[in-house]
Amino acid sequence: MNVLAIGSKITIKRICNEIIDKVETINLVDYTNNNFLNWDSLHSNKIQFYSGDIQKIETLIKSNLDNTDIVIVHARNDIESLFIAQKSKINTNMSVFVILEDLSVAEIFESIGFIILDSHNLKITKINNKLGN
Repeated sequence: MNVLAIGSKITIKRICNEIIDKVETINLVDYTNNNFLNWDSLHSNKIQFYSGDIQKIETLIKSNLDNTDIVIVHARNDIESLFIAQKSKINTNMSVFVILEDLSVAEIFESIGFIILDSHNLKITKINNKLGN
């Protein structure tokens, strides 16, 4: 499976560390590659780093969105994360995980097919289930 992780918050780093051995590739994208400078544990031949305006579909496609099975989004704030998640859902077979700070809108977005994770109580069981582990 191929993963696209959008954003560079610690939650993204933690998830990628936990799933790296279970996936073929992880593509990480954020506004600048400088956000990944201290991610030494994730420097592997399975990881590719990209940068650009993550709100633009062109940046997401450049980051291999079209070859992705799982998208994980945790951007600067919940509104941006949900906006990017909606742009990312280009394929009905793709699973899109959105990490939210405030779960008040979680039900609405779950009802339209997004999988919501709580940033304050991060459990990646749902991601592991999608990976078959």
